[in-house]
Amino acid sequence: MKNFAVAAARPALARRRLIGATLAGLTLQAAGASAQGRGGVTRVVVPYAPGGTNDVTARILAPLVGERLGQRWVIENRSGANGAIGAAAVARTAPDGTTLLYANDVLAALKFVQRGVSFDIVTDFSPVVRAMTLDFVLVGSPRVVRQPDFAALAEAIRRRPEDFPFASSTLGAVGQLAPAALAQQLGVQATIIGYRGSGPALNDLVAGNVALGVLPVGLVMPMLREGQLKAFATTSARRLRLVPDVPTIAESGFPSMVFVGWNAIWGPANLPAQTVSELHRAITDTLRVPAVHDRLVELGTTPLFESPAEFAEALRQETERARAIVEVAGIQPE
Repeated sequence: MKNFAVAAARPALARRRLIGATLAGLTLQAAGASAQGRGGVTRVVVPYAPGGTNDVTARILAPLVGERLGQRWVIENRSGANGAIGAAAVARTAPDGTTLLYANDVLAALKFVQRGVSFDIVTDFSPVVRAMTLDFVLVGSPRVVRQPDFAALAEAIRRRPEDFPFASSTLGAVGQLAPAALAQQLGVQATIIGYRGSGPALNDLVAGNVALGVLPVGLVMPMLREGQLKAFATTSARRLRLVPDVPTIAESGFPSMVFVGWNAIWGPANLPAQTVSELHRAITDTLRVPAVHDRLVELGTTPLFESPAEFAEALRQETERARAIVEVAGIQPE
């Protein structure tokens, strides 16, 4: 476990350095391109604890987008209930553009897997932009998973699914939905073990206490390099630059098995169209700054440039897909 502790610390240290370098090096660029906005302070609620990809990318974007709008964007971490507490708080605010939500794909599925979610992500918010996608990879612990490749692993899961439990970092995440969907494709019932975050899930995977997990590729790269985990397939639409020799599940005979995470910005419902347009332009212009784009890619994300309407449609489709996966899998809200 000592080696794992060292490996796990590297991404965290890199993220801290990344934030400092980005904020120091890019604020002048944003200031030079900033527009005269409404002024004042905009509260950006991140409904998760500090340190994760959602929080880190929010802190890269917030000061630079704020500069473009002539505002000060302040991150407020309001964690709890897998993002539901912070999201519900934003849903109750006035639609004046001074309070926004920066969250991820978990919210599209949360009401189907968790009790007491008080909001509807489709009707209670105004979609502004999906800022970036996050690629995932199916990994296994070499201590317990002996299969050489995905084809052999899929056949082994089909024969004895009880021998291949999956670790999931949070309810409603790709790490829960993708294994459930794969099990449906294989005609078996998946065993999915919930953890309170990616850290505990990784600990148990590396220790061999759980066989498999679908986790962000950027997060597991140190463990893959050191042989502490083995990559079997990605859930992306095409092969990834970080692991070019790892096939996608889709190309391995399961074309519907494309799952990506994402980070996005919403306002409360009924946010004025002009405000949505101003926010969208400032965010996407910031994402196009080469240094910002490159920093986000280093974190294992891919910047997106969807319109608010495209984001709204993608969100509707993902919500319906999550509902169907959960219903067929028989997952009960916790």
